[in-house]
Amino acid sequence: MRLPAGFCGLRADLGAIIRRYRRGEEGTGEPIAPKVFAMRAGISRVALSRIENGKAWPRSGTLNCIMAILELDWPQVADVGVNAGPYPRTPNTDQDGRLANLSDALRWGRRRLGWTLAELAGRSGVSASQLSRIERGQAPRSAVFVRHPDDGHVALEDQRIVFAHPLLADIASGRYAHE
Repeated sequence: MRLPAGFCGLRADLGAIIRRYRRGEEGTGEPIAPKVFAMRAGISRVALSRIENGKAWPRSGTLNCIMAILELDWPQVADVGVNAGPYPRTPNTDQDGRLANLSDALRWGRRRLGWTLAELAGRSGVSASQLSRIERGQAPRSAVFVRHPDDGHVALEDQRIVFAHPLLADIASGRYAHE
């Protein structure tokens, strides 16, 4: 999850915060039924329940949607502090979109080749579970992603993200052909 500058992580009680605001217990909004709220947020009722009960974390896009519906700001959902991760992240940046496009391109390229995740894992040496997370956009800090070597002079937030693994790069770009 990409957080704005000045925030180090999501609050541990994020689910409870979302539940209180959705129920109208906090804030100025009227209560929203779980089914209606889930539909507006673009998630299932089960996913909303898991988020509110602290069993799952919302994806970046889902959290942004929830925050908009409930009119929440970052100080209400995230802890103030310095992000110690290797890549400072901000929601809804061009890098988010490029990473999502790269992940989608890998999935579509693999499917075009007719390979399962297990087959790609065998050929690439990257585990099937890691490949699955990458294709779903849930591994933004994976070692298979690197900043483009020609972008050293470009501002960090504008640098391109590419696959470090040549096979994954070729599949995502459509350059890989059947043997």
